Amino acid sequence: MSTITIKRLKYSHPDATTLRAAQQLEVSTLRPTSYGVPATAANVPVFLVAYDGSEPIGCGGLRPLAEQGLPGQAEVKRMYVVPERRGRGADECGSVAEMILEALEDVARENGWISLGAQTSKAMGQAMRFYEKHGFLRCEMYGHFKMNDHFVYYEKNLD
Repeated sequence: MSTITIKRLKYSHPDATTLRAAQQLEVSTLRPTSYGVPATAANVPVFLVAYDGSEPIGCGGLRPLAEQGLPGQAEVKRMYVVPERRGRGADECGSVAEMILEALEDVARENGWISLGAQTSKAMGQAMRFYEKHGFLRCEMYGHFKMNDHFVYYEKNLD
């Protein structure tokens, strides 16, 4: 029986950096590169890493969107689970991705954010299905993404 734990780490933590690099490498062929405002330690103040024992197996962060004219909202950033752990349950707690998303939602509520956004590429059907399955509704893109039909944007109210 595995024990999955989720830890809040600095964006610059080596495990966070390794997981983000793997995520970016995987999605680099599925979406335009260098598009939009890059996620950084300065604009993603919440970053969570899922561990199976001492092994980092997934991550996700939150970027507040007040500066983009969306007060009370944060965007899910760098959501990722290593390929060999996708779809595998964590016993009755659900999948690793579900555990990360639930923890992100909890942190968002603690920070007073009333909704979460999630942007993904139309080429990433698995990500689209994941967000839709977990109560995210497709909505209008914001900012610079409005001019690019390669992406979809989702939103979920947290109340």
